Amino acid sequence: MTQPPPTPNGLNQTLLATITSLENLAYSTPYLLHDKDHLRKRLYNAVHKLLPEIETPTEMAQRLLYTPCEMMGAKIGIDMGVFEILAKSEKPLSTEEVARLCDVEMGMTVRLLRFLGSLGMVREMDGEEDGQFWGPSNRTRNLAMREIAAGVNHKHDNVMPAWHALPSWLRRRGYTVPIMTTDTPFAQGHGVEPQQSFYDWLQERPWNANEFNLFMRVHRLGVQSWMDLEERYAFVDVGGGIGLQSKALVQRYPNTFHGKIILQDLPEVIAKAHTENSGINVMAVDFFKSQPVTNAKIYYLRSILRNWPDPQALLILSHIHAAMSSSSHLIIDDIVLSDKNASKYETQLDMTMLAMLNGQARTESHFRQLLEEAGLCVDKVLVYESEGREAVVVARKA
Repeated sequence: MTQPPPTPNGLNQTLLATITSLENLAYSTPYLLHDKDHLRKRLYNAVHKLLPEIETPTEMAQRLLYTPCEMMGAKIGIDMGVFEILAKSEKPLSTEEVARLCDVEMGMTVRLLRFLGSLGMVREMDGEEDGQFWGPSNRTRNLAMREIAAGVNHKHDNVMPAWHALPSWLRRRGYTVPIMTTDTPFAQGHGVEPQQSFYDWLQERPWNANEFNLFMRVHRLGVQSWMDLEERYAFVDVGGGIGLQSKALVQRYPNTFHGKIILQDLPEVIAKAHTENSGINVMAVDFFKSQPVTNAKIYYLRSILRNWPDPQALLILSHIHAAMSSSSHLIIDDIVLSDKNASKYETQLDMTMLAMLNGQARTESHFRQLLEEAGLCVDKVLVYESEGREAVVVARKA
């Protein structure tokens, strides 16, 4: 039997009770949910779904037009060092103390702390009678992490010019899907030659490269890994960078994989892998050329295909196909976009790949089509992180 709709007074009481509960949760939630991640994610998603439904046009405009200020604020706070200072402090700090420790003029410190406080990036302490005092919020502690700070630096300095250029780049090209790796929004936004890629640009800028590499080590921090699945394979780590996945696999399953993994990338990348005494073999290989390791049990591509348009992705796959035997498998470890109701994370990653590299994230049907063109067929698609649609696509020779 269905319940009758609540009366106006009853609805008001329910809303007031819900609002009060949410207000109380603001400070108690970290302690209530620290070991209940599934509940934390449900609450996080529910709040984000609710906000667009209740905001007025003015509130929507305010949020949309000033959203870039959050990135700006995070970058300023990182450059100042204020997040690390507050996160490490054993007591709240006065504005004067923050100014001294950050070596920033007092007047500017007041303005910046006020700004960061409004974004929840620092916490203005209540009950302090002698001037303003500041302490860490949850966001402060997150932004004080070196890896998270590297992510902010990477997005602000490396990616934002490409994001900014994307609308005019799309207009100029008539909103067509790119099939070449040159003339990217990245090149337009940074004012470099059309043929210069993001990775070429990084080679000339060690600081930018370091922030990018540090961020890439942890950009899936806290999410599950494909290694948590029951299916485990030894592999040739194609385009595996400095070997983070290879090292993680050997560390987790030393008896199974020690000495049985080959890490491949360009010579200048392999030189930074530091795999001595790790049980990992290294090989300088360009994945746009023939795959020298034939008949391997598994070939592994992590976050590679998203960097390339379809023609280049097809070339990478064709070289692996030529090296595979009938018993070989290819594992593609990547985001697999939802065909319907894709999340913000999924679509933002897709737009970032387009802006930086003319690349793209792909749906399962797109992966199947691409692999079929390369002479491969999909055995299974296993989603190991549902929130970000992180998955492994397992394929074999058709």
